Amino acid sequence: MNILNKEAVDKVHAEREIPDVQPGCIVQMRLQVPENKRRESTLKGIVIGRRNTGINTTFRLRRLVAGVGVESVFPL
Repeated sequence: MNILNKEAVDKVHAEREIPDVQPGCIVQMRLQVPENKRRESTLKGIVIGRRNTGINTTFRLRRLVAGVGVESVFPL
């Protein structure tokens, strides 16, 4: 299983550039929000964690919304 997972990660790395996101980085990203129409929302926050699970790597982003801290998890 680990061999298949490593091959999938290598295939994704070959197709597109994946940024090196580490805890403490300030990230600004555009996200498409599915509503009636597709609209883009810009998120800016600090990366507070990263979970490395091969092809399913995720990172946790903390940002302020109306003065309240909000944490979100995004796939890398």
